[in-house]
Amino acid sequence: MKLTKLLPTIPIIALLTSCAQTEVKLPSDDQSMVSESQTNAPTDYVQFPDDRPSIPDGKVVWEKMNCAQCHGVDGAGTSSPVHLNDTAWMSEKKPVDMYKFLTYGGPNHHLALQTKLSNREIWNVVFYTRSLAIKPSTQADLDEILPVFGANCAVCHGTKGDGDGPLARNLEPWPANFQTFRRFYDRTDNTLFDHIANGIKWEGMPNFLGKEDKKKGVKFDHAYIKRLVQFVRNFHVSNEPTIVAASETVAPAAEKAKDAADKELK
Repeated sequence: MKLTKLLPTIPIIALLTSCAQTEVKLPSDDQSMVSESQTNAPTDYVQFPDDRPSIPDGKVVWEKMNCAQCHGVDGAGTSSPVHLNDTAWMSEKKPVDMYKFLTYGGPNHHLALQTKLSNREIWNVVFYTRSLAIKPSTQADLDEILPVFGANCAVCHGTKGDGDGPLARNLEPWPANFQTFRRFYDRTDNTLFDHIANGIKWEGMPNFLGKEDKKKGVKFDHAYIKRLVQFVRNFHVSNEPTIVAASETVAPAAEKAKDAADKELK
């Protein structure tokens, strides 16, 4: 073979030879592209519910997890140092912080419920726990306060609390939408009380403490504003059950068995 024919193949042969001799090195632990801390699961992520949590459903979860063993049936506490029925203490707690504590665990609480309960169940038990200290509005409360809300609040916040009242478009920022979970789960009851009682400067929210609605026969004193706080809470939490507690299904089953036995005797 002539040399002129070999010359074009020499660079290719050299290149292949160099590749064969090259040592491929994998990155060591200290050279990894992604740090371990970046792949750890978050411990403060909040997954908000797609519908209002249910306080009665939360009671079912409370019983399912046997929370009373430490916290007592009424939240007064047995082995737990925290009294969940303390109204002043609970009024300073944000629902979102309670969610994080129950989901990921924390000091004096060895359980992290994220692997034991669904997200919905955690939110339900958050609001049931709150109800041990702060009683939610009953249907009678809602029916009584609704006309007062309609006359004094709905003009800005809307009749359904959506922040779309007839005066809303004239305000900057727009009035609060009470059904915005992200916003209101980040508010304590004391914060809501302050906003209603003292108003919010530069946002068009007036102060109500000490005022009267003479047509409705209502004076906005401390006690009534606390009721209004729970009325507002009702837009983003429900006092209606969607599931039946196990304790409520035992009795009907026993009654049916008794009725069947009675018929056989007859």
